[in-house]
Amino acid sequence: MLETSSNTTSARHQPISLLVDPVFRRIWLIGALIGTMRWLDMLVVGIWVFDVTRSAFTVAVVTLLRLVPMLAGVFAGALAERLALQRFLTVALALMTLGYLLLAGLAATGAIEVWHVAIGSVLAGLYWATEMSVRRTLAGEVAGAPRMAAAMALDWATFSITRTIGPLVGGGLYVAIGLAGSYLLGALLFGIGAGLAATLSVGRAARAGRQGRVATIILEGFRTARLLPVVMGTLAVSIVLNFFGFPYTSMVPVIGKDVLLASPIAVGLLSSAEGIGALFGSLLLAWLGRSVWLGRCLLAGSAMVLIGAFGFGASANYLLSLAALILLGCGTGIFATTQSTLILTHAPADQQSRMMGVLTTCIGLGQLGHLHIGLLAGWLGAPGAVLLSTAEGLLLLGLCLWRWPVLWRGGA
Repeated sequence: MLETSSNTTSARHQPISLLVDPVFRRIWLIGALIGTMRWLDMLVVGIWVFDVTRSAFTVAVVTLLRLVPMLAGVFAGALAERLALQRFLTVALALMTLGYLLLAGLAATGAIEVWHVAIGSVLAGLYWATEMSVRRTLAGEVAGAPRMAAAMALDWATFSITRTIGPLVGGGLYVAIGLAGSYLLGALLFGIGAGLAATLSVGRAARAGRQGRVATIILEGFRTARLLPVVMGTLAVSIVLNFFGFPYTSMVPVIGKDVLLASPIAVGLLSSAEGIGALFGSLLLAWLGRSVWLGRCLLAGSAMVLIGAFGFGASANYLLSLAALILLGCGTGIFATTQSTLILTHAPADQQSRMMGVLTTCIGLGQLGHLHIGLLAGWLGAPGAVLLSTAEGLLLLGLCLWRWPVLWRGGA
C-alpha cells in the first residue's frame, strides 16, 4: 500500500528504484509503447469513421467493439493462473503486430472498409482484456508488496503520459499520412513490445501448470470477491464509472468537430487533456497518499471524472472544454491508481491474476455504456448524451458510497 508519513522519503524514492530494476523497466516500457498506441488508435479510428459515415452512433459502436472484449477479462485472469505470464504476454503482442500489419496494408491500398476497422477494434480489445491480469499483475509481482502502490502509480502516470502523446501524434499522423500511418506505427510498437516481452525471465513459471478448470477458477474468483467488501465496493464503482463516465471519449471527435469546430489536431489536444490531468493525479497520489486514504481517493477521483465529463458536455467553448477534461483526467489518475492498488493489496496472494481478471470483466461490463451514450446521442445529440449519462453516474456513485461505506472509512 501507499506508505505512511513516517516512510514518506522512502515512498518518494520507490519509483526510481523500480525504473532502475531492468526487469520492471522492460515491463513498464511495454506498457508505455502499447498505451501510446491505444490512445492514438482510438482517436484516429474515431475521426476516420466519423469522416466516412458522419454518424456519431457508428463511432460509438466501433469504440464499443474495442471495449466489449474486456468482458473476457475474467477468462484471461483464469488462464493467466495456468500459464507463464511472460509467454502469455509475448504471444499476445506478436499476434497484435500481425493484425496491425494486415490493417496497414488494407489502408495503404485503399481497400479498407468500416467493417475492417471494426474487426481491428475487436482485436485491440482482446489484447486489452489481458492487460491487467497479465502485464500489470506481472509488474506488481516484480515490484513486490512494499512497492506495489508505487508500481501502480508509476504505471498509471506513464499511461497518462501516453494518453497525452497518443492523441497528439495521432491527430498529426492522420493529417499527414492517414489511417495507414496509424496502423503501421501500431505494428512497429507492438513488435518492439513483443521483443521486450520475449527477453523477460519472470512471471510465475512455477505455477504455469496449475491444475483446475478455467470455469472453476472463475467461480472461485467471484466467490472470493463477494467475501471482501473493499473489493466488492471497488468493483461496483468501476462499473459505474466505466458505464456512465468514461464513454464520453467516443463523443470527443463528434463534439470537437461539430460543436467546438476544432481541427483534427485540436481534437487530438482535447483527447490528450485527460492524460495531462491523469498524470498529475497519479503523481499527486504517489507523493502525498497514505493507505488510509485509498478508498476515499477512489470515490473522490470517480466524482471528479463524472463532474469533469458533465462540464465537457455542457461547454460550447474550446478552452472551457479543455479545462473540464483536465479536471476529469486528474480524477482518472487518482481513480485508476487506487482501483488497481485496492484490488491487488486485498486479493489473496495466489489469486491476484484472477481478481484482476474479475476487475477487467467489470470494466468490460461498464463499456456497454458506449452503446448507451451512442443511443442517447441519437436522441439528444452528443452534448446532451454526455450530460445525461454523467448525471446518472453521479447518482449511482452516491448509492455505492451508501452500500459500501467501508470505502469512505479508508478501504485500507
